[in-house]
Amino acid sequence: MNIVGIARGRWRLICAGRFTEQGSATIFVVGFAIVLFACAGLAIDGGRAINARDQATDVAEQAARVGAGQLDDATFRGAAGTVVLDQAAAKLGADSFVLAANRGYTPTTTFAAGGTSVTVRVAATYRTALLGIININSIDVSGTATATPATGTIGETP
Repeated sequence: MNIVGIARGRWRLICAGRFTEQGSATIFVVGFAIVLFACAGLAIDGGRAINARDQATDVAEQAARVGAGQLDDATFRGAAGTVVLDQAAAKLGADSFVLAANRGYTPTTTFAAGGTSVTVRVAATYRTALLGIININSIDVSGTATATPATGTIGETP
């Protein structure tokens, strides 16, 4: 065998052997790490977004109750004794409650036809912790609740 044949044989071994795959494991590990962080981000930020939505719903429920407690006294104490909300006072009370929660919520207060119930929608933006890796920097959350004034006794009296 001549020197050229031996050199070609070694070159083929070098090109087809272990030296050609340098760095391929690194690419796999980096890709796997990104997928792992994205899954962790979904678990962590998804859970925290659900918690933020629950908190928004809780604040909306409490604000709707505050609004439902604001009755129009003149109509209620009149001859018919009808229960009607004082819409201006109900909106002020509900919105004040939401703003006092001091969590960056934006309140929207609406009333049913005839002023018999108040609906409060609370919206906020949750800033993600890990999902920014895949360019999801925030999640919009909201909660809605409706309350109706309760008058009189409910059920039997002891």
